[in-house]
Amino acid sequence: MQNRFLNFLSVVCASLLVAACQTTPDVPAEKVEAVQPVAPEPPATPVAPIDPRAQKDALLADALNTYAEGQFEEAISKLTPLADAQELSLTSQIKARKFIAFAHCALGRTRPCRQQFDLALEQDHTFQLTEAEKGHPVWGREFNNARNSARNKRATRKAH
Repeated sequence: MQNRFLNFLSVVCASLLVAACQTTPDVPAEKVEAVQPVAPEPPATPVAPIDPRAQKDALLADALNTYAEGQFEEAISKLTPLADAQELSLTSQIKARKFIAFAHCALGRTRPCRQQFDLALEQDHTFQLTEAEKGHPVWGREFNNARNSARNKRATRKAH
């Protein structure tokens, strides 16, 4: 008897499982719409290549803002690779060097300040500070020393 009951129970369970697989659940219409496959998004439009000069100009502007905020060490780190960046104009390279020098002077490091002015004058012997910049008690003096040294070197080369 127990064997018949187990057989019967097995048949009922198997029938229910088969029936469950063949019927669809009752889902409200608003839920069916939410389950509908989403149309694929159109392919993204190609991005124009980044202009290296514009990218370096943006980096220079960011570095100068960092300097203006008084974060001189960070400004030096950002400006240093820009001082020789071929993507930048000579004027922008000199500007980067000038603000590296200013940052060093502001931190009390006159030797690297002077070295940056020396390098700027090697890149462009016509490089000048503005009148306001020339009047600064530290970097004005360091710039004048660098400019005088550069003039003496040029005069010595011409004499030989």
